[in-house]
Amino acid sequence: MATTIRLEVDDAVAVATLARPEKLNALSRSVVAELTAVVERLAADPAVRVLVLQGQGRMFSAGADVDEFRHAFGADAVDPDLTEADAREGTRLTDALAAPELVTIAAVHGAAIGGAAAVVAACDLRIMAKGSKIVVPELVMGFPLAWGAVPRLVEQLGASVVRDLLLTCRPLGSDEALARGFAARVVPADELEDSALELARLVASRPAFGVTAGLRRIAALSTQAQADDDAITLGRAATDPAVVAATRAYLESL
Repeated sequence: MATTIRLEVDDAVAVATLARPEKLNALSRSVVAELTAVVERLAADPAVRVLVLQGQGRMFSAGADVDEFRHAFGADAVDPDLTEADAREGTRLTDALAAPELVTIAAVHGAAIGGAAAVVAACDLRIMAKGSKIVVPELVMGFPLAWGAVPRLVEQLGASVVRDLLLTCRPLGSDEALARGFAARVVPADELEDSALELARLVASRPAFGVTAGLRRIAALSTQAQADDDAITLGRAATDPAVVAATRAYLESL
């Protein structure tokens, strides 16, 4: 039973809420493990099509759990092997969020800091509350940004912008995020959850075959991997009952 993630499922849309407001939804080892388990389970459930990820309280997430950092560094007990293992668990989480079997939408209010920025970047779509921000402060401490975030941010924002964000540690505000295409929408804070759910329900109404195929192709092209043969994929789509039904409904609406 998860203790730091609140999960609600309504038909094809799931909402996972980071529920450690007293810790600013910090991504402790237990939070990462619980959230990864939730995302992987939902991705394996064909009835769930879209996941909205949000945070409770003042912000989306403050990133790494400062208490865990303070314990390791304050006690001079830093273990490089454990640090590497933690980073791989973070990458497992972001890879799960980026997998094409489940559409993921990050609903960001307040701030998404450090590892939370990596989580937000891994999602398929991002809705940001007006005045919210993405902050990557790792280089203040001398740490490189991990969890697979840098390739995703470069793909979404471009190398020059990412250099600026990483080297200066300046915030990427909601308006700039929208202008640069990182955010899909910027909405008033009190409309954030409703806007994310509206988008989630819209995406969930699309036939699964085409959505998954489209996300796989985008991912392949983004990483310069071998993309699928779109003619073969189109042919397979024509045999999918949901695609056939949606096509007939669309044609009848014209």
